[in-house]
Amino acid sequence: MRIVYLILYMILLFEPLTMSSVSANSTIKNTLTQIVSQSVCDKQVVVLGELPTHGEALGFQAKADMVQYLTQHCNFTALYFEAPIYDFIGFQQALTEEKAQPEQLNQAIGGFWNTQELTTWRQWLFDQATVGKISLAGLDDQVSVTSVFAKTTLPYLLGSNVAAKNQTECQQTIERNMYWRYDEDHPYGQVERALLQQCTQQAAEQLKTTSNTNLSEKKMAENFANLHTRNNKNAMAFSRDEAMYRNFQWQYQGLPKDSKVIIWTATVHAARQQGELKRKPMGVWLAEQWHDNMAVIGFTAYSGESSMAGNPIKPMAIAPPDSLEAWVTKLDSDWAFLDATKLSEIGTVSSRLYGRFTTADWSAKFDGVVIFRQEQAPTFKK
Repeated sequence: MRIVYLILYMILLFEPLTMSSVSANSTIKNTLTQIVSQSVCDKQVVVLGELPTHGEALGFQAKADMVQYLTQHCNFTALYFEAPIYDFIGFQQALTEEKAQPEQLNQAIGGFWNTQELTTWRQWLFDQATVGKISLAGLDDQVSVTSVFAKTTLPYLLGSNVAAKNQTECQQTIERNMYWRYDEDHPYGQVERALLQQCTQQAAEQLKTTSNTNLSEKKMAENFANLHTRNNKNAMAFSRDEAMYRNFQWQYQGLPKDSKVIIWTATVHAARQQGELKRKPMGVWLAEQWHDNMAVIGFTAYSGESSMAGNPIKPMAIAPPDSLEAWVTKLDSDWAFLDATKLSEIGTVSSRLYGRFTTADWSAKFDGVVIFRQEQAPTFKK
């Protein structure tokens, strides 16, 4: 298999494929998916990044195809999203009770990836989860617009686990935040943030000592309290990336021994080294734990369009000729895959992998980078 991979890789480098716009997606699905997936097939953890705009259709489709390949051919049995932990817990509860619906999974995954292009894939994901072939989870302590389970569960769960005299106020405060119902009488300011921290911390501490509360509820309370402690600019809170790493650890402990996991996230959270980033990425903690048994693949584009969660389509500036993205122009192809060896040969160059163009040695941060010549904005459900 390794010989086949090397031959195919050499063909791509020295005899580029000629692709029309009609056949590009088919080629991406087959050739690119196979090359990247085979390069990480033997790893325990594979992190698939994307641009921080979270709005690139070709990147989405390529990642979805890689998830299918890795689960079908490389024995990966779990997929964790950079998405709120809460609604995935609700989805898992519904699976256990045999009441799960595809819309619950769509709500858990969130608006970034609720695109027409991924409709079939999300249904496939739901079908795999319902028969126990793949375990799904969210890693984020934030709450999204589509977090229906969180909005209907957390206000009462947390509000009822503070001192009796504070229960009504805390429940209303949490509910107001969940639905963002702020006005002149209740502005979202320092007083409100302090009250959210107080209410959520008290509830989380109480739930820790309550024996009849299940672990998932304790974990939701812990995450929501950390979120509002951080939003209140309290240095005792975990950063978002550390919270996601801790949630990964908790979720992984519930899997069978030696399970193989895919993480779907943004490239800024995936990087193996902090470098130019202001905050330590989740990928650094993962690398400290998994070392060479983990692979991180970044995704970027030379040019094109992007759209986040149904917002207006925005053009992507054409990458400079000396950038990492410009490598794709050397090939008569709509995409390029640069593995760690090639990234090392290229050396220190600029790239928009983190959103803004940043100069770095990308081989120290990623095990491979996928570059699309011209990205496409996804189509969102209305």
